[in-house]
Formats: sequence, C-alpha cells, structure tokens
Amino acid sequence: METSCVIIRGRVERKEFREPFRQSIEMLQQIGASYRVNSVATEEPADIVLFFQSYPHEFSRFELEQLRHNNPFAPFFFVLGVCCEGMLRTAGPLDSPFYCYAHGWNDGEIEQIRRFLTDKSSVLSLPLTAEGDEIALFDVSPADLRPPLLRELLILTHFGPFGNDSAMNLLLFDEQRKQGFAPEFCRRLPPAACRLPILADTDDSPREKILESIQRLREQFADNEFTVYVDSPRIDEINDYFQAGVTQVLPKTR
Repeated sequence: METSCVIIRGRVERKEFREPFRQSIEMLQQIGASYRVNSVATEEPADIVLFFQSYPHEFSRFELEQLRHNNPFAPFFFVLGVCCEGMLRTAGPLDSPFYCYAHGWNDGEIEQIRRFLTDKSSVLSLPLTAEGDEIALFDVSPADLRPPLLRELLILTHFGPFGNDSAMNLLLFDEQRKQGFAPEFCRRLPPAACRLPILADTDDSPREKILESIQRLREQFADNEFTVYVDSPRIDEINDYFQAGVTQVLPKTR
C-alpha cells in the first residue's frame, strides 16, 4: 500500500492550534501516513502541505514558491489563527483556496484531509485554481449522497434578498443534480407544509435586511434545512446568520 507523505509548517505549539494539530497527527498515524513537522526535506514529493498560520505573511513568498516547486501536485491547506481574521481583505489572497480558521475547526476539516489522503473523494481534490464558489458548491451536499438516490430541495430565486443572480442559481441547480438531488427553483414562498431543504444565494443587500428575511422565513419553516451563500462573511457575521436560523453558511468568496 502506498504511503502518503505530509509536510506540516507553522507554530503548532500555540494554544489556538493545539486541537487541530493533535487531531491531524492522530489521523495521520491512524492511516499510516508519514509526516514532517517544520521540515521541507522529504524523500519524495508530499501529498499535501498543512500550514498553521499565526499571522499574515508568516510564510514568505520564497518559502511558498519553493514548497510549490518541490511538491507541484500537493494542495496547500491553511489553518488560520485569530490574527489572520480579515487578512483576505487587507493582506491579499492566500496561496491556496483551501483553508479554515482554527476556532472554526471541526470534524469536517479533518475528514476532508483524511479522504484526500485515502480515496481522493475530497474538496482538496479540486484543482489548485478552484474558486470559492466551486468549493462552496462542493461542500453543500453530503459526500456519501450519490445518484440514483434522489432527494428534492428548493432553490429560492428572486425572493427578497435571495437568488437574484441567475448565473449562481444555475450553478447551484447543476451541482445539486450532480450530487443526486432533484432541485426546484422557487420564486414564491413555499407552502407551510413544505419540509424540503432550502438553498438561498444572498445578494448585496444590507446584512440587516438579509437577517430579517431569514428570520421571517424561519418563522414558517423552522424545521427545514436552510443553507445560505454569503459573499465574504466575517466570523461574527456567520454567527449572526446562525442566530437568525440558518443551518449552514457557505462563503461565495473566501
């Protein structure tokens, strides 16, 4: 059996990285993968490079380019510390579309890494040039849901601050069909008895208006799964969406 190789970079001893690092090492040991912590020297190219980044520009451009040169097919996955919040607005994009914040680390992150290293059925298998929309679309459906199992869901369109971008609506529709769903566009408020999952792409309306619309919908559809797509939400904004009643928030621009 081929052994996976992982490079880990960063100040993994920091308190905010303690749990993500522990879970990562535990998972790598369980699957029998080799790993190097803060060492770029490996006998063969790495399958993935994990960065635990404490602050913006911690890793120099030269270091990133050298790692990319030596490991051309390895995705870079960044676990970002609290000092990195807002970095994508002020310090430029990361050298990878794959990342999460340390305080938002969950079982889903470690599962994506494990799947990539074992059977490649992971968001990390997307091209290194993948955009935020593509990653969000990949994440919206359970990975074990495949055709021919069909499950209906609703995509809100032209309903208040939701679904006014026709191109995004078509992307959502196509992706859900690939995942085995039977999506339907919904331009009006569904009947109260509807229990189908709901997807909604938010427009550029003020956040307060979007939150009010979510709260009104939840008064009628309290038990439905409700996923919203939001453009570059901050951590505190994501919490506001959850408090308003959504069950999943996916960023359109990461």
